[in-house]
Amino acid sequence: GAALAGTAVLTAALWQGLTLRRYALHTDKLSAPVRLLLLTDLHSTFYGRAQRGLLSAIQAQTPDAVLLAGDMADDSRGDAGGDALMSALGGAYPCCYVSGNHEVRTGCLDALKRRFRSWGITVLEGSGTLLATPGGTLRICGVDDPSAFAGESGWLEQFRACQALTGDSRYTVLLSHRPERTECYRDSGFDLVVSGHAHGGQFRLPFVGGIAAPGQGLFPKYDDGLYTEAGTSMLVSRGVGNSLFPFRVNNRPEIVVAELRPSVHEST
Repeated sequence: GAALAGTAVLTAALWQGLTLRRYALHTDKLSAPVRLLLLTDLHSTFYGRAQRGLLSAIQAQTPDAVLLAGDMADDSRGDAGGDALMSALGGAYPCCYVSGNHEVRTGCLDALKRRFRSWGITVLEGSGTLLATPGGTLRICGVDDPSAFAGESGWLEQFRACQALTGDSRYTVLLSHRPERTECYRDSGFDLVVSGHAHGGQFRLPFVGGIAAPGQGLFPKYDDGLYTEAGTSMLVSRGVGNSLFPFRVNNRPEIVVAELRPSVHEST
């Protein structure tokens, strides 16, 4: 009995099946609900032939837009898995993309971005785009991964260029691969920041959380879920693939849905 129970617990902990997580965020900047789907850290992983498993899971959510927050391709796995997904998504939904560190490591980031653009994906590089939705116009901004620059000033320049677009009545989202840069994100004027990179801490312990994340070290603070600090919310996805470690523990790969809902004001 104990052995069977132990096996069941271990099987559950090592289960690598795709899961879906939803978050509701309220805002008075939108007049009707808007559904954003966040995908990060695919690392060229395949979910079925031509990514059919992943694409059908995305389709079932009927998103108003798909946000791709880096590491869709991978420097050690090649581009096939990333290309299969991105080429299909680009024609199906409004999509916005920013680079991650593994795409910078391929040494072919510019070529990668050209391909993504050719499939109809908006590549953000210290820039913003307006997105018409049933709830009103959203602004989606994005910055390249910091590793794309020789020094810190290049990334900050992109970040500030995006920040300069905030401050009006439009709900504004920032795509930025790395969640640990909260010093910049908090109180920044962005309503929502979406990130990945931490892979949920890779191995998760009950009541403890993630064990380690790049850029944050042991027991990372920002590795999974929704954080709100000084007026800015940050949504960190565990990602849909693996890079250095081939498996996860208590940490299923995930598609994240951010449901933006109009705030309900009591009538007086």
